[in-house]
Amino acid sequence: MRENAGDAALLSVCLQHVQEAFPEADVVIAGMEDAAVHPSFEGVRNIGSIRRYVADGTVSLPRRLLRKALLGLAGTAAVVLPRPFTRAVVAVLPTEARREARAVATADLVVSMGGGYVLARPGLDGYQNVFFVLLPALFAQKAGVPVVWAPQSFGPFPAAAQRRLVGRVMRRSAAVLPREDVSVGELLACDIPAQQIERAVDAGFAFDPERRIDWRAKIGVGPGERLVGITARRWLAPAAQERYERELARTIDAVQATGARAVLIPQVSTDYLGDDDRICERRIAAHCTSGPLMVDEVVDYRDLKGLYDECSLLIGTRFHSVIFSLTSEVPCVAIEYEHKTRGIMADLGLGEWVLPIADVTHDRLWALVEPLLKDPAPYRAILDANLPGYVARARSLPARLRESV
Repeated sequence: MRENAGDAALLSVCLQHVQEAFPEADVVIAGMEDAAVHPSFEGVRNIGSIRRYVADGTVSLPRRLLRKALLGLAGTAAVVLPRPFTRAVVAVLPTEARREARAVATADLVVSMGGGYVLARPGLDGYQNVFFVLLPALFAQKAGVPVVWAPQSFGPFPAAAQRRLVGRVMRRSAAVLPREDVSVGELLACDIPAQQIERAVDAGFAFDPERRIDWRAKIGVGPGERLVGITARRWLAPAAQERYERELARTIDAVQATGARAVLIPQVSTDYLGDDDRICERRIAAHCTSGPLMVDEVVDYRDLKGLYDECSLLIGTRFHSVIFSLTSEVPCVAIEYEHKTRGIMADLGLGEWVLPIADVTHDRLWALVEPLLKDPAPYRAILDANLPGYVARARSLPARLRESV
């Protein structure tokens, strides 16, 4: 969690909003970090989760499959059977799964933090993902506990059975807050009444930590030098991924030819499922003819925000790197890999500065980047007009939480 700066920021803001709404509440996190390794986050106790338990990359694949099969059967039984039987099933769950099941069933409110994890893909993997994402909410709803889905993305859900399950859970929830219009459409396709869907804003726009690092001194950039940030990620099939990385390298060379300094920034630095941006960014740097600056270390998510603040421009694949930059009025060209990118950029009037990741070429990217290097004023005027209201909406969740209990 904390090695994905976007997810960590969303959790940080979610905790702030819950604590603002309910100052006396006893808050616990059912998170994706091992509670034995990370027993807390920002001082709030972490109990682990069903999702973490069934996806635990530290155990063998056969063991993970066995966990998923057993928890799938037990979870289905617990949700379908009458409540006395549900308690009996929960009592025999593995320790970590039992902790979350009991926590959500005895809570006064369950809040699903923002992100992009309520989705499915074709095939069995898609079914199991959406089931385990929704299972804690099913446990909570079985016990009569209200569930709020904090601002996040929903979908895609390619199968009718997936849409039925999502619809069942969301219709019984106290609040469903999609963060962009595409997600609204996905929810409507799950037969959720339009009046129950409340269009919201990504909580990352409310993330505003204190600055603790002098980044220009740390990476060796003078106060008058323009700094252009770049975030990249592994996403495409190997041949397409290599093309994307080489085209980004060509654009970095063009940026540095203008006299600006380019810096590759790892928004995610975890080896979970090979999702470490530093690996991809090292390859990009190797393709450059003039070596860019690199942040090749694990950086605290709060400190990473300060680096984006120093940039004059960001070319961002990781979308929360774009959000971190926009809130500092840094113009961004966003490379889209999921629908959240285009949806949120369009909300802000910035849709023309989005390029799908599969369509990245130097020529297309440079056509968006070069004008911003020459004159960012028109872009900043759009931000000045649209960003303050957007940030205010991102900070409005505490009031909505209080209405939900």
